[in-house]
Amino acid sequence: MLVTRGYKFKRQNLKYYLAIDAGTSVIKTVIFNSNFKQINSYSIKNPVVTDKHGKSEIEMEKFWLLTAKCIKLLIKKSKIQSQSIVGLGITGNMVGFWSINNKNKPVRNAILWNDTRSQKIFTDKKIFDQIYKITGSIVQYGCTVPILKWMTKFEKENLKKIKYILTCKDWLRFKLTGNINNDETEVSVYPGDIKNKKLSKKIFKIFKLSCKYFKLFPEIKKSNELGGYITKSASKLTTLKINTPVIIGCGDVIASILGAGGINHNKKISIIGTTCHNIIVKNTSKISKDGSGLFFASLNNTWLETKINVAGTTNFDWVIDNFYKNSKNYTDKIKIINNFEKKYLTFKYPENSLIFLPYINYGGSISPFVNLNSKAEIFGILPHHNNFDIMTACYEGLALSIKDCYANKIKTKDSLYLAGGASKSKILPQLISNVLNIKVKILSNSELGALGIAFLIDSYLHKKDLKKLINNHQNIGHIYTPQRKQSKYLNNKYQKYKKLRESLNNIW
Repeated sequence: MLVTRGYKFKRQNLKYYLAIDAGTSVIKTVIFNSNFKQINSYSIKNPVVTDKHGKSEIEMEKFWLLTAKCIKLLIKKSKIQSQSIVGLGITGNMVGFWSINNKNKPVRNAILWNDTRSQKIFTDKKIFDQIYKITGSIVQYGCTVPILKWMTKFEKENLKKIKYILTCKDWLRFKLTGNINNDETEVSVYPGDIKNKKLSKKIFKIFKLSCKYFKLFPEIKKSNELGGYITKSASKLTTLKINTPVIIGCGDVIASILGAGGINHNKKISIIGTTCHNIIVKNTSKISKDGSGLFFASLNNTWLETKINVAGTTNFDWVIDNFYKNSKNYTDKIKIINNFEKKYLTFKYPENSLIFLPYINYGGSISPFVNLNSKAEIFGILPHHNNFDIMTACYEGLALSIKDCYANKIKTKDSLYLAGGASKSKILPQLISNVLNIKVKILSNSELGALGIAFLIDSYLHKKDLKKLINNHQNIGHIYTPQRKQSKYLNNKYQKYKKLRESLNNIW
């Protein structure tokens, strides 16, 4: 009995951090202890309203209630007392348009980052180059400022009702604390002033927007500053303790990179999930001259030069859906992937004549080249080719696309840190190591965005240096080294891959 009581006493005095990772279609909540060990997680699917015309929206109140439910069920599942949770933070899908009125109620559904309705206002294509020169990013249709311009033309009555324009995490933080703010990481990619991390008059001028709309954007704070405290009403819905501190938080790309250890200059990180982010951490806001990709402001005077292939593992999904006969639920897909990888390994990294360009999405490519009409391609099909050959080419294609994104900015002395769902593959990390001819290190933490937020919570609560904190908690799993024969084969294939995609640029 004494042992049991002692254990309970110890458990009750442990301190925990709760991180919310509000994705586009899935809301996750994760609890870490103060040593950043993941204790438990809970996720809920969030219904996104879409149509064939590019609409992508979320019902804001429903989104908040689902998030509150996710928090409540996580605490219940973890069997942790609410008073043991000493800090909370939020990351979420970035930019978009989350508007509230004078009564702090939603004016309309939130418009998400992947919505394409603002395409109508891009009548002058020079606008992309003009914005890139200021921001280092290829502006996307779902960014906040383009949607604001769209509102001035197509939803004038709704625009009149708006008190504040928020983003996903700002809305959730407001519902938890009653306070309204934004953070530097999101304002920079509205698009905004990437160097000074604030709204940009130059950007508003390019979009022919009046600066009177600046008043619709809330006060900007740093990501690891205090955002407020849990209110009585939020406590009732979530079971969180009233007055638990909530930090400001940051966008999901930044949170994931912080969780991946991306705080040191020139560190290379690829996160492969539905999309594939290939990132170089910079200690300067100097904009790349290659005219492609995205550029994010992060913390501690760092910026993230990002080459993104919008289609990552969705390429695998497409091959499975079209070339494999089994049922297509999640469990069956995992079984198909596992069987393929097992067979592939028995053949010891077989060579393949097919070339797969992995751009399978409707929005085209923004890096390492810009063509909003680009498409996926399978080149070189012959009668003997089968689903195994096509899946092999797909894996190789994704690895080759990563080499294409880093180009000459990655050297043989570098290491690439790999995360995301695809980093668990038995063969993809080795293919990436072979094609880049460098070591590939697998990050062992599975919830990087939530972990990045846990770092920010700890930094705020204990006034710790964020860089030291992150560097002291970098967990590496397996390390892959290049295989000489396969490196030679894949680098020869890369030359063909690049020529193929360049030859199609004017055809797409």
